[in-house]
Amino acid sequence: MSQFVSAIGRALSLLSSVVGSSRERPTIILSQGDVRIVLPITPVKYDVTNEQGNKSVDITQIGEALLFGNPKLKTLSFESFLPAKDYPFIVGDTRTPIELITIIEKWMQSKQPVRVIISDGPINLMMGIMLFSYKKQENTGDMYYSISFKEYKDLNTSSISDLSKSIDDTTGLKDRPNISTKPDTATLYKKGSDVLDAAKKAYGNYRHYERIIQSNDLKNLAINNLSELRRLKV
Repeated sequence: MSQFVSAIGRALSLLSSVVGSSRERPTIILSQGDVRIVLPITPVKYDVTNEQGNKSVDITQIGEALLFGNPKLKTLSFESFLPAKDYPFIVGDTRTPIELITIIEKWMQSKQPVRVIISDGPINLMMGIMLFSYKKQENTGDMYYSISFKEYKDLNTSSISDLSKSIDDTTGLKDRPNISTKPDTATLYKKGSDVLDAAKKAYGNYRHYERIIQSNDLKNLAINNLSELRRLKV
């Protein structure tokens, strides 16, 4: 039964790629430091959970009342597969399933968060990988996986370098960091590059991709046309 469902899901993905070839397809990007994965097959769906620590209390002569608490950490989960073959509906990485699995497992072992970006959704967060399971259920070499994340919040409000910055006698404010001038355009040479690569080349960090999106009024991160990428304003 599971093989039948998987076959149906892959057939729908293929049909979707043919029908929607005229528009940009959404992508999910995972990154830690300079290592980045663009999921080769975008999941059909993903689940996001938002909770708040609200409590109900019983007050004499009034009855039940609601006390609002603080927001809890967001969670994200989805399922998909890592293809072993060059399917026509691949939208991201072409590395082998074993290579991608090894990277994700190393991220978990590092005990550090990863940045998760959904190109057409509200998710752009540092998150910890809570669960990552995978299995082989066909003889194609494809690996089916489930993964879940929980939002990570950095509790270090200030660093030693911030505390050591000199204070201006006139304004009473700390000196601003020295930001070097960035180039006006980004030149990319690698096939399959996207907006995150442009941000990395222009600003030295993938996180600044929002500047490029805003400057160029982009709707999607996945731009694979090199000539178009070279014309981006950064």
